[in-house]
Amino acid sequence: MSWNREVRKLAMILLATAAAGLLAANIGLGIYRDHMRKEYDGFLASVFGNVTAAYPEVSEEELVRVLKEGGNEDRGAALLAGYGIFQEYGSESFTVQEEMLSYLRAGTNVLFLLLFCLIFLEFLRYLQKRYRNIRGLEYYMDRLNHVGYCLDMEENGDDELSSLRNEIYKLAVTLKEQAGNALSQKRALADSVTDISHQLKTPLTSSLVLIDNLWENPDMDRETRQHFLAEIMNQITGMSWLTIAMMKLSRLDAGVVEMHRSRFALNSFVEEVLQRLELAAELRQVSFKVAVPEGAFLCADRKWTGEALMNIVKNAVEYSPAGSCVEISGDDNEVYTQIAVRDHGEGITKEEAEKLFRRFYNRNSAREDSMGIGLALAKEVVEKQNGYISVDSGVGGGSMFILRFLKHEA
Repeated sequence: MSWNREVRKLAMILLATAAAGLLAANIGLGIYRDHMRKEYDGFLASVFGNVTAAYPEVSEEELVRVLKEGGNEDRGAALLAGYGIFQEYGSESFTVQEEMLSYLRAGTNVLFLLLFCLIFLEFLRYLQKRYRNIRGLEYYMDRLNHVGYCLDMEENGDDELSSLRNEIYKLAVTLKEQAGNALSQKRALADSVTDISHQLKTPLTSSLVLIDNLWENPDMDRETRQHFLAEIMNQITGMSWLTIAMMKLSRLDAGVVEMHRSRFALNSFVEEVLQRLELAAELRQVSFKVAVPEGAFLCADRKWTGEALMNIVKNAVEYSPAGSCVEISGDDNEVYTQIAVRDHGEGITKEEAEKLFRRFYNRNSAREDSMGIGLALAKEVVEKQNGYISVDSGVGGGSMFILRFLKHEA
C-alpha cells in the first residue's frame, strides 16, 4: 500500500465508508433515544399532573419521593397491565430502555468495527494475491526478455491480470514471428548476396581474361578482336540481367514488394508478354501459337505476373528446337485462372522437375548462358499471388508449365 497510489486511494475510501457507517448508526440510535426520552418524559409529566390534580392533599414533595423510589415493579406492572397501559409504553422503565440502547449502540459499533476489520483483512489478502500475480507477471516478462519465448499459460483466469497476460502472450508471439521473419529475410539477403557473388565470379573472370588479352595484344587481328568484344558484351549483358533478377528476388524475399492486383483480359496480357520475346523467338526460329478464350480474365499484379510469364515463355523458347512452336493456352473457371506454356523440346526427367525451380539450377550444363534464375523468380511471383506453378514433362515429349491463380484465398 505504501507504493501504490491506487491501492492507498481504495483503502482510504474503505476507511471513510466504515467511518461514515459508524457515524450514521450512532446518529440514528441517538435520535431514537432522544425521541424515547421525550415521549417518556411527556408520559411521566402527564402522570404527575393527573395525580396532583386528583389528590391535591398529597404534597408535591411526597409525590416526587414516591416516583424516585424503586421496588414494587412487578405489582405496579400487573396493575397497569390490567388497564392496558403497558400495551403502549412497555413494562420497563426508560432507564432500563436507555441502558439497552447504550448496549445496542456499543454492539453496533463493535459489529461495524469487526465487519470493517474483516473487509480490510480480505482487502489486504486480495492485495497480497494481486501483488504476487503482478510479480509473477513481471517474472514472466523478464523470462520472455532474457531467457526466451517460454509461452506457457499456466494459472490463467478471468481477471484483468489474466487478460493482460494473454495480451502479453499475443505480443510475444507476434514479436517472435517478426523476429523470425526478420532473421529469415536477413538470411535470404545474405544468401542472395552469396549467390550473386558466386554467379558473377565466372563471367567477371572470363571478361577480365578477355580484356587482358585485348590490352596485351594491341595488334590482334580484327576478327579475333570482334569475337572477344562480342563475348565481353555477352558476359556483361548476362551479369546485368542476373543482377536485376536477383534484386527482384531479394525484394520478394524481403517482403517489400506489394502486389497491386487488378482484373484484366487474359488474351491481351499474353500478347503483350509475347511481343517482348518476338526477337528472341525469331533468332531461335521458334514461333508462338496462342489459344486463349475470349472473355477470360486474370486478377493479379499485371507487371509482376508479366515478369513471371515472360521467364516461363523465355525458358520454353530457349529449350525448343529450331522450327518448332511454343503453345500458350488459357483457361478461366470459377475456381482458378490458368495459363499453360508448352514447348516441344527434349523434355526433362522427374528428378530434374523436382529441382527445376531452385535458384541457379541449370538442367543443361552445356548452356553457359542459362543462369537458372528465371523459373525461381516466376515461382516466387506466382505463389505470392495465391497461385502455384507446376511442370508436366517427360523425356523426349517436351514440357508444359502450368500457372494457376486461385480466385479465392485458401
